[in-house]
Amino acid sequence: MKRLFAKFYLQLSAGVIVLGILAVSAHTLWSDRLDTWRQAEQSSQNLLTALARDLAGNMGLLDLTLRGVMQDLNDGRLHDLPPELRHHMLFDRASTVGYLGSLLILDEAGDVVADAGAIVSRSANFSDRDYFLVHRQRPDVGLYVSHPFRSRLRHGDLSIAISRRLSHPDGRFAGVVMGAVSLSKIHQLFQDLRLGWDGTINLFRDDGILLMRKPFDEGQIGQDFGGSPYVQELLQGQSATFESVSPIDGIRRVISFGQLGGLPLVLTVALSVDEVFAAWTRKALIMSLMTGLLCLAVVGLTALFRSELNRRKTAETKLRRLARTDDLTGLPNRRAFREAFEREWRHAVRTKSSLALLYVDADFFKDFNDRYGHNQGDEVLRAIACTVDANIRRPRDMAARHGGEEFAVILPETDLAGARGIGENIRQAVETLGLVHANSPYRLVTVSIGVAAVRPLRGSTREALLEAADQALYGAKAAGRNCVRETHAGTAESEDIAFPYADAR
Repeated sequence: MKRLFAKFYLQLSAGVIVLGILAVSAHTLWSDRLDTWRQAEQSSQNLLTALARDLAGNMGLLDLTLRGVMQDLNDGRLHDLPPELRHHMLFDRASTVGYLGSLLILDEAGDVVADAGAIVSRSANFSDRDYFLVHRQRPDVGLYVSHPFRSRLRHGDLSIAISRRLSHPDGRFAGVVMGAVSLSKIHQLFQDLRLGWDGTINLFRDDGILLMRKPFDEGQIGQDFGGSPYVQELLQGQSATFESVSPIDGIRRVISFGQLGGLPLVLTVALSVDEVFAAWTRKALIMSLMTGLLCLAVVGLTALFRSELNRRKTAETKLRRLARTDDLTGLPNRRAFREAFEREWRHAVRTKSSLALLYVDADFFKDFNDRYGHNQGDEVLRAIACTVDANIRRPRDMAARHGGEEFAVILPETDLAGARGIGENIRQAVETLGLVHANSPYRLVTVSIGVAAVRPLRGSTREALLEAADQALYGAKAAGRNCVRETHAGTAESEDIAFPYADAR
């Protein structure tokens, strides 16, 4: 039971250690992953904030310039000024606006009537542009951000327009004041930022039209992504960070977005999830490998310890068996006989059953050794031991070497008649071996057997049966040897039991 408990405790300890190692490793990796994710969110949000501040500042300044131009146009004295002074008053703020490509005033027909780039306005008509059409059709638009277009005044520079409506005093459409923003300058701003191999920056209109993107692909500029759930989430919130798959290139990213002040623009900064977790993944692989090796080491040591326990158990079992086994004959020795006799005696007392005992002694064995030598004598003892052991059949029956040339046989639940029959079988089997013994009157090796049986009661002494079997053996010796004699020890109700005693073996 102790061995079983030790094995269970060893396996339980190993299991707890392995689970502990796995739990600590998993917790560490999960904590590191959360920290990596928080750092990625913080990095993208910080970059978004810096970019949004730059873009919103310049776009807001452009809007203020447009408002200033509209205010100056309402001043009736402006038309009485010389052209140079009138140009200066209208467009003096334009020099402070970043990313500005051109600043124009269009009349109700779409013709250029004032140009920040020249005192004498360049001749052009923009009545086909979306920023002109929107303001002519809808008085309530306010600030409008156009679709991307190729500039006609700046050699096809890719641009967007920030525009406001001009109205007559009675509310009729009077034209448009617009500032063109060069997308190449915004593209350069984006390109100077390092976001990793799959990081992106996107600038959308509030309806999902893509205005600029890093990495730059002109074929994507101006496309409408408003139907994408990804873009819808951007357009519905003020600012947030989330994880999603881009509808543009299908890469999963952690995305931070925000609106540019009061402008109808949405800016996103997105970092590749694979890149964000690249270092963590390498660390996870290394840590998983180390954890696996540690777990394997624990399992291996457990198996080694268990093997050692089994080896020790086997060795101890063997030692116990050797300590209870006679080296010469292989039968249980006197110590094992005493333990078995004690066990069967207690069982007989509990069950009130009969217990029989046989003493078997080789006849004239000293004379045999003197004539044939001890080696031959050992062979005879082995032969007798095998014969005795072969003539008992039941699992609890036991034959043991009692000492010298004497053997003992314990027969549980056997009465005197049954024990005598077994004793007679043994005597005949030994005689049948035909082992020559010239110094014996029978000219063969023979045995004398004493048989005793008892039905012990609680409180009776064990020695009664031992003494009875010994007395019976002396009786067999006294009767001329090569015979079986028995004595019934009764119920062993007291220690005062007398048996016939022979004066010699």
